[in-house]
Amino acid sequence: MPTTPADVAAILGRLMDRAYIHEESALIETAIRAGLIWRCPCKATNALDGSACTACGKDRLWTDDRTPPRYVYGDLLTDLRDALQEWFDDRPRVRRPAAITFRITTDYDDGAAWATNGATVHFTDSPTGLDYPEDFARSAVADALVEISEFDRPQTCDTLRVSIPAI
Repeated sequence: MPTTPADVAAILGRLMDRAYIHEESALIETAIRAGLIWRCPCKATNALDGSACTACGKDRLWTDDRTPPRYVYGDLLTDLRDALQEWFDDRPRVRRPAAITFRITTDYDDGAAWATNGATVHFTDSPTGLDYPEDFARSAVADALVEISEFDRPQTCDTLRVSIPAI
């Protein structure tokens, strides 16, 4: 597996050089779905290490976390990000989002917590998010969300958005 944006660029370059014309769009779409390159809202494709689109110059969407300030410390967000990367790595046919936002639930007996279902996924080519249909229950993602919720219960106006790097 490639470990740096330069590795990804080299591998994609070799694949594109050897692809027939009718295969090129499939390779590009697969690389985007796998999170190996990103697409801007202007529809241009860009390398992973680019923070702005090479065609239109707009900044890449969904590169930063948005969390309550009290969550910044410790390994809780790192554990959640690692669990999310593993979740999407195990689902290669699912388009990998650039970030995911979790909602607050009060369905649990011990108070407010970050929900394992009803998440919103964000892609680099869309300024708005989409509802994610799967539930993270009984997974490492759910375990990480429980740890974060137990560390400090979410408040009404809190947002938990976590960026998911591809590599």
